[in-house]
Amino acid sequence: MEVHELENGVDLVETLSRHRELEETHRRIIHQLRQANEELQENEEGLRDLFEEAPIAYVRERLDTRIIRANRVATSILGIRPEEISRTYGKSLVPDAPEAQQRMRQAIASFNGGPDANGAVLELRRKDDGKPVWIEWWSRPEPGGLYTRTMFIDITSRVQMEHYQARLEAQHGYLQREILSEQNFGDIVGRSAALHEVLRQIELVAPTQANVLILGESGTGKELIARAIHERSPRKERPLIKVNCGAIPDDLFESEMFGHVKGAFTGAVKDRIGRFELADGGTLFLDEVGEIPLGLQTKLLRVVQEQQFERVGEERTRRVNVRIVAATNRDLQKEVQAGRFRQDLFYRLSTFPVEVPPLRDRREDIPVLIAHFVHQAGLRFHIPPPTIPNREIERAQRYDWPGNVRELQNAVERAVVLGSSDVIRPEDLPDTLLEAPATRADGLPRYHSAVKDLKKDLIVKAVQQANGNYTEAAKALGVHPNYLHRLIRNLDLKESVKTAASPRGLSPKQPATRS
Repeated sequence: MEVHELENGVDLVETLSRHRELEETHRRIIHQLRQANEELQENEEGLRDLFEEAPIAYVRERLDTRIIRANRVATSILGIRPEEISRTYGKSLVPDAPEAQQRMRQAIASFNGGPDANGAVLELRRKDDGKPVWIEWWSRPEPGGLYTRTMFIDITSRVQMEHYQARLEAQHGYLQREILSEQNFGDIVGRSAALHEVLRQIELVAPTQANVLILGESGTGKELIARAIHERSPRKERPLIKVNCGAIPDDLFESEMFGHVKGAFTGAVKDRIGRFELADGGTLFLDEVGEIPLGLQTKLLRVVQEQQFERVGEERTRRVNVRIVAATNRDLQKEVQAGRFRQDLFYRLSTFPVEVPPLRDRREDIPVLIAHFVHQAGLRFHIPPPTIPNREIERAQRYDWPGNVRELQNAVERAVVLGSSDVIRPEDLPDTLLEAPATRADGLPRYHSAVKDLKKDLIVKAVQQANGNYTEAAKALGVHPNYLHRLIRNLDLKESVKTAASPRGLSPKQPATRS
């Protein structure tokens, strides 16, 4: 009995011990579960915070685009209030425009294994104010295929800038066409009626295949006219080849124009392509065509007339397709009458004559040309363009400019380079311009003559009062001493100022000294 009771007591102790172990294990498991739950809750809160505070837009949505969850960036971009999230379908934000709808259909198709639309640009409208918003969009189905995880970025500013740039480019193209239609011909500057008549003729003849003969004095811009004709012709994609006929020696004319083969003459060490071949398909500009010797005009006539030629030293006949634009400062009709220019060549070249007026016949263009050349000179010489006073512009308009636009350009560039200030002064101008007559066809000769006489009297009196000291005299007159010297020379006052200073025993060349 005692033994049985003892065995029962041992079993009870073991049972109690196992029970305590189980309770301890249970408590440990409960503690571990509590810790795991706390960690899981912390992780969920961390993930929730990460989701909410992420710098990129995240959205969880069903396959029908109904939004289940969206972070702050997404709701901010789409203009959705938190309470509206579960009631919003992504496709409802797409505007009713064919292209926008097509992009959304591609995006939805990608949910079901359709074409990959990741990285697509979608056009949407904000839910709150309906303003346009563009997003770049990526999406991936979740396991199970019932939902998608989507992220996107706002590219509205980029798209709007692209649209703005495209609009500017379209406007630029339009303005370029408008500028051409207003007969703005690049470096051909002016607004006179005479020049506009020339530009009108260019507009008429440029689209045709007619040969053109440009007539005008040296320096009137005949080459610019030739370039304008070429650039507005169907041949503008092909070259414009220029030949200065007056600069080609007679014995090299054929080689220069038509080319030669190796060994054709002494010094012909290799084949050479002539100017006509270079201009094939384009335009050949024959400058100073009146300088071509009579004996060589026959060879030129054949290629102008038949569009075929042979290189020097070669029997093979070559064909070209060349439009001829010729220019001359000679009166070719008089040259024909004098027997110095072939009549048949003249008629071939002058299918459409264009006469460029001299600068003296378009004086109203001079201010515009001066402004243009001052700007160009400033860019070329890397200096700020100076200002030209109105009185100097008026002086330029009174001058006849025998060298025409070229002479005006040289005068302006010289003044810009020599000028010592930001304003062009008379001493910066060429002597020929300062010596120009003070009259013009529509001027008042008596007035200008009186002004000239007044200048002479003022200069003589100033030199006399300054005791022959040019510096003091210039200071009294309010002009630069160098300009005073030039005025004395141009107004032929050397003897007068010498006489004015001589009673005091002074020479105008020697400045007076003050005591």
